[in-house]
Amino acid sequence: MTNTLANIVVVGQGAMGLLWYHHLAHTNTNVTLLASNQEQLSASELKSAKYQFTPYQQLHAEIHPLTYSQSADINSADIIILCLKSFHIADAIQQMAQDINPHCLVILAHNGMGPFAEVVNLLPSQQVILTMLTTHGCLRSMPLAITHTGLGQSDIGLLAGELSSNQQTQLTNQLNNALAQVNFHQDIVKKQWLKLAINCVINPITAINNIDNGEINNQKFTRQINLILTEITAVSHTEGIELAFTDLQKMVAKVAQATARNCSSMRSDVLGGRATEIDFINGYIHRIGKKNNVATPENTRLWQQVLDLKPVH
Repeated sequence: MTNTLANIVVVGQGAMGLLWYHHLAHTNTNVTLLASNQEQLSASELKSAKYQFTPYQQLHAEIHPLTYSQSADINSADIIILCLKSFHIADAIQQMAQDINPHCLVILAHNGMGPFAEVVNLLPSQQVILTMLTTHGCLRSMPLAITHTGLGQSDIGLLAGELSSNQQTQLTNQLNNALAQVNFHQDIVKKQWLKLAINCVINPITAINNIDNGEINNQKFTRQINLILTEITAVSHTEGIELAFTDLQKMVAKVAQATARNCSSMRSDVLGGRATEIDFINGYIHRIGKKNNVATPENTRLWQQVLDLKPVH
């Protein structure tokens, strides 16, 4: 790993990918964006690419130049941040694997859990792989146009490989300089489970009922939420993660209240006729429960119900 972490590739032209690209581009870094559609763009389109960014609580959009990644950028990258849907992570790594240098820090930024098991088999055993969980709100209104809708924080932590305390500090500072607040955690897997529990409640219930996040605090959903969280608590314990049911209850209610008027990502995907990440959220609970002989009827039902959803118009 270099001393500067100056070369960064952001993978994904969705809301979160563009949000990180924008903020990293305004620090002392060489940042490029790897988009899924850039092979279809002409040389002139690649050269003159721009994106639209509306800062938090601002009305007017800014127009900025966009630099797309080439193989040489991936090869020289000190950090690669994959801001993709869970089901695209492994494919993206597979396509880039031969260009990723062994000293590069690979950061997975996605909802749900599960992709790491595939990714770790696609990269060298010494490759540093981290995960990043963020609570920033960002909305993509059209291709290459985003609005920063809510200030949040990001938690990062190590999933594979080794990082010294100096390297952890350097990485955290680099990301903090771009988009604060970023914290490094030694127990990032527990943080993943906490976020997973929240997603297992808010995402499917809002998608199935076509409601804003805040409405899940309605008393009519209390029993269902309790069933979901009871199953998650039991499954997490079989994986060595100690989650407390009452803590999860409070967290879900707090997040729902804080994002009361928001449309969850899963509901947005259903409304937009796009594939959801349900396989990596409630579907993940189903698979881990099955592996460890823990019944998860409510999570399993929600997983299947979302898979069967048709777009609402």
